[in-house]
Amino acid sequence: MKLSGHRFIITACILLLAVIPFAQQPHIQRKDLEQKRKELVAKIQDTKKVLEETRSKKTNSLKQLKAISRQIKTRENIINNVQQQIAVISSQIDQHHDTITKLKNDLAQLKDDYAKNILAAYKARNVYDKILFIFSSKSFNQAVKRIQYLNQYGDYRRHQAELILKKQNELIMQLNELLENKKEKMALINLKEDEKKELEGDKKEEGEVLTVLQKREKELRKQLAENEKAAKKLNRTIEDLIAREIEEARRKEEEARKKELAAKAATPGATAKKEIVKTSSTEMYLTPEVLKISNDFEENKNKLPWPVEKGYISEEFGQHAHPTLKGVMVNNNGVDIATQPGATVRCVFKGTVKGIFPVPGMGKVVIVSHGKYFTAYAKIATLSPGIKEGKELNIKDAIGTVMTDEEDVTEVHFEVWKMQQKIDPQIWLKD
Repeated sequence: MKLSGHRFIITACILLLAVIPFAQQPHIQRKDLEQKRKELVAKIQDTKKVLEETRSKKTNSLKQLKAISRQIKTRENIINNVQQQIAVISSQIDQHHDTITKLKNDLAQLKDDYAKNILAAYKARNVYDKILFIFSSKSFNQAVKRIQYLNQYGDYRRHQAELILKKQNELIMQLNELLENKKEKMALINLKEDEKKELEGDKKEEGEVLTVLQKREKELRKQLAENEKAAKKLNRTIEDLIAREIEEARRKEEEARKKELAAKAATPGATAKKEIVKTSSTEMYLTPEVLKISNDFEENKNKLPWPVEKGYISEEFGQHAHPTLKGVMVNNNGVDIATQPGATVRCVFKGTVKGIFPVPGMGKVVIVSHGKYFTAYAKIATLSPGIKEGKELNIKDAIGTVMTDEEDVTEVHFEVWKMQQKIDPQIWLKD
């Protein structure tokens, strides 16, 4: 009887431990996916505002086409996100079914064992039999052990009853969670279907706008040529500014080296107070302070705030096909972020303003240095008070307000350079 009881307790404990952690990881995964979905929905709302503005003007434009295309991509991401959530919750439902089956089997076994023990206790209910069992002991120690055994046997039966109640409560909890999961799954399926309908409407509108814009090919080619001219002008200006910064850093390094040699000549054994770091033959010489800023910037990859508080990327980095002109490729040295009129352009990281200049078609341009990294902010209408060359900026400090062009497009152009190398800004900005 005692061995059977020990085996029962061990088995029950193993089963109790097995059912606790299974839902924890899917729950965390669901939470992360739901948070991502909410962020995507927020982006949809930003895009909708732009679309409502363009639709109110009753004219089709590249701005409208870009907004619809971005909304389509975001909506596809939402559908994919919801599908992942459905997969996770389906796995949870399967696990709940398995756990419920195990709990039912375990509960049946517990009840069977408990019934046998009750029956055995009923048969041995005569108190004189227990007294005789104790007094028939061959020694005092054996009598004490038999008393302990009888007490343990009673405790064991009570423990069995407690386990049965606990298993029943667990079973009820699992059934309730199963029902809740099924409700959530159905809600997600309905949400997915709604998003699919919205997606179909977006694609239909995209096709209609594209058809109209393709009839304006001559006008669009002229606009593209002007944009490319402005982009080349911006690119040359940034390259020249960075080249001057490199040359200036090298000049300062040479001066520091001459002073160091002079100091050593005047005082044998003396060393320079500041170490000058040469990163490579094609890069600038960096003092430890400037090198620290560069390292801090690198450590914030995928963590930097956006240059505007709200918006969406209307044109990505690199080379890609023109949205309407067949066979025409366009190249973007940064990203364009559509936002609301009057939005504030913000510095994405601490640094120093190194250049401010106008570029036709790009408005005002501000270049900020972050050690060997540079960020460029273009399409600025007006500068914020105090913004000038040499100005020290902190993260999210205001630089100016976004320009709205003749096509009624409000967007900031943002670039990231590592010395003379252009880098995709999206890998630096926080998702």
